Amino acid sequence: MHVLRSLALVVLLTGPALCGDLVITKKKHVDAQETPNGLQPAKDTTEVLWLGAERMRVEEGDALTLVRLDLKKLYRIDAKAKSYSVVELPFDAKKYLPEDMAPMLEQLSAQFQVTVTPTTETKKIQSWEATRHTMTMRVGGHGGAQQELWVVKGLGVERAGSREMFAALGVGSPFEAVIAAAMAQLDGLAVLVERTRRALGGEVHSREEVVSIEEREPAAGFYELPAGLTETPFDPLAELKANGQLQTEGAR
Repeated sequence: MHVLRSLALVVLLTGPALCGDLVITKKKHVDAQETPNGLQPAKDTTEVLWLGAERMRVEEGDALTLVRLDLKKLYRIDAKAKSYSVVELPFDAKKYLPEDMAPMLEQLSAQFQVTVTPTTETKKIQSWEATRHTMTMRVGGHGGAQQELWVVKGLGVERAGSREMFAALGVGSPFEAVIAAAMAQLDGLAVLVERTRRALGGEVHSREEVVSIEEREPAAGFYELPAGLTETPFDPLAELKANGQLQTEGAR
């Protein structure tokens, strides 16, 4: 009996230390779409998100994002260009935008409304029983886009600082920031997201589906900034232009 109690105590003491970080793998698809900067072809990617206590790592193609809530920093890394930029958290657009541009984007952000409405509809996504939520986005009460979110509770995403880190992923765009903040408040994880939005050539559809969730122990330095990179200033305007959310001079 004493041996069993001793073994149970060892398990209790060592159990949390053996738990790894959560690794969420998503398959993502975006239809071809017309933008002010020209036609963007359809795109399929894989995103791998690592979630630890106050630390997050998101890998997608050549792009790598590190969120270090303990350092109050977010790192955007371009592996192809071997460069990175740093964003101070919580994000303050005034630090990174020209004086005449910051008020305009803040006004747009204030007009951008996101509403999440849960339903009672359920269906199986992979091996999980998910509940449908509808996210509606409007600008100034007009037009907008819609997302269907299939949410599952109890998948382990409720870790220290997880809401703040998920919300931080929207830095760089006033619209993405509002969406990310709304997603971070979900009671669970959206394992399937189906989007429909209006674009220049009509409606554009996109889809994100979680295909696996597992626990793994990260390697030493996994959440550290890689060596050999060149720092470049964080430029939200460049990201908006690249995503077609801000017209370039030649497209005006």
